[in-house]
Amino acid sequence: CPAGGGSGTCRGRGVTGYFGSADEFAGKVVLVTGGSRGIGRAIALAFAARDATVAICYRNDGRAATEVCAEAERNGWRVTAHRADVGWSEQARALVDAALAEHGRIDILINNAGVFPRTPVVDITDEEWEEVLRSNLYATFYCSRAVLPHMTARGSGIIVNMGSIAGKRGSRWHAAYAAAKGGVFAFTRSLAKEAIPHGVRVNAVCPGRVETEIFGAQLDEKERARFLAEAPIGRLSAPEEVAAAVLFLASSASSYVVGETLDVDGGLVMD
Repeated sequence: CPAGGGSGTCRGRGVTGYFGSADEFAGKVVLVTGGSRGIGRAIALAFAARDATVAICYRNDGRAATEVCAEAERNGWRVTAHRADVGWSEQARALVDAALAEHGRIDILINNAGVFPRTPVVDITDEEWEEVLRSNLYATFYCSRAVLPHMTARGSGIIVNMGSIAGKRGSRWHAAYAAAKGGVFAFTRSLAKEAIPHGVRVNAVCPGRVETEIFGAQLDEKERARFLAEAPIGRLSAPEEVAAAVLFLASSASSYVVGETLDVDGGLVMD
């Protein structure tokens, strides 16, 4: 199939072909923002384990980024790390330029970077509001804008944006985050319409409540019990389960999926 699914004819590569193939991502270059921890780390290692060359970016936690690279190296995989605050236009563009200079191409962009503060609306400062929107929404726009000319010139590419169930249902004490993720969904659909004529597919993943160190640190036992009771599936998800959805949307198995949001929420969206 064409890498972006935008043109040409697809023969013999359905879902069975993807899951039965060990080389789906071999030779691909994947850029994962916010790739040092949590969901981003799981995504980066999932692609690397499938023979992709992966570039991750981190904002502050250089030690965690180094550990991701070290784990990849121990397994014979290829992961490089770059420091960038992609909520700022010039840093997002510099990150994309650095990845292109090092690897020569970017086949897949995963816009995963973000922050998740817990603050009641009346206590959200102007500075926090701006930081949350920059990290979760502006970064998605800046990185997509920076990589899109490269992808359209080649006539292929994949962009997967990271949403959140908060962007669909709202979330107490996370209003800025929910607003940003709602914007991500609208941006995804709009970008998908512009990009698909050029062979670039754009979709989003919408995780529910994921067992990461950032999310877990905000939960006391009472709230954790409430979340488990609310989830039809009866548990939180692992980061690797979100990564699996990203792999699907980046693969030829989803070659006819454009502008969609794939919920990975254990059934929360049904409430």
